Amino acid sequence: MNLEIREIGLPEAQEKTAHEKEFYLFYSTYLGGFTRDRLLMTIPIDDHIFHRGDGVFDDALCINGNYYLLNEHIDRFFFSANAIRITIPFSRVELKRLLIKLGILSGKKDFLARFFLSRGHGSMSVFPHEVNSPNLYVLIDRVPPLQDRYYSEGMTAVTSPTPMRPPVSPQVKSVDYLSNALMELSARNSGADAAIALDASGNITEGSNKNVAIVDGDGVFRFPPPEKILRGTTLMRALELVENLRKKGIITDIRSGDIPIIEAYNAKEILLFSTSLFVAPVVKYDGQIVGDGKPGSVWKSLYQLFEKDVKPNKKSSVFRGRGVLTPLR
Repeated sequence: MNLEIREIGLPEAQEKTAHEKEFYLFYSTYLGGFTRDRLLMTIPIDDHIFHRGDGVFDDALCINGNYYLLNEHIDRFFFSANAIRITIPFSRVELKRLLIKLGILSGKKDFLARFFLSRGHGSMSVFPHEVNSPNLYVLIDRVPPLQDRYYSEGMTAVTSPTPMRPPVSPQVKSVDYLSNALMELSARNSGADAAIALDASGNITEGSNKNVAIVDGDGVFRFPPPEKILRGTTLMRALELVENLRKKGIITDIRSGDIPIIEAYNAKEILLFSTSLFVAPVVKYDGQIVGDGKPGSVWKSLYQLFEKDVKPNKKSSVFRGRGVLTPLR
């Protein structure tokens, strides 16, 4: 790291950012529009989302020109903002229209829309009343690359030494992700693909950006109590999809409740859920083989249902009375 003190100009800054990661498009209410220039994809240094972590965010995946579960991501976004008392200066319908329009303007069919709402800018203090009105930022980004082996061979996970300690509620998707980052650090330092946090009683809760569920020895699909975890849109959809597996006898029941770590060790299957991952199997947890050490039948059946869910068809899938796909048009 070079700590040399010198003044830089616009041409040098443009040259530097030209070699950085390419984003498709960035929208900012602070700037008053959108840009494709990475140098302009900025947040004011006095925005409280930057220096105080005072803001919320969400991500929505677009596949082949269709947003998946967009309504649910917007609902959670509004829930999070309301929970920390940010006054939202637009409606759900307006945000949905904006995300669709920005997706069209990006010229891409496959992307991840990352949207953030800050308390606002205007001061470097901690006091919320010193800021201007909230700022909305939207980044149309590449879909994060996933390793094929996650599905063909399965993932490995370890218990995180860092507990999940949300500032307000596990169900608020705030930008304060320090605990999540430390969880990922511990996973990488252990040579694992993911980390899973425990609550104070030794029950599994969730990963750094993934929900967790198990299939126990009796074939029951189990997940932690909703009040202890982020209500992941993918997990919530999975709870509807696994009902099909229960009807077919692939699982025996669906239950929510505490899952002691010893029961996770003895599970037939451990599953991870996220927006970009959908559902992936964990075949080794804390060095112990899960099930027979291979992706299990429940994971395979559930993943096939997700694959079908994201593809347009004559009879579109419905979640909570609304279609799961929102086309870019």
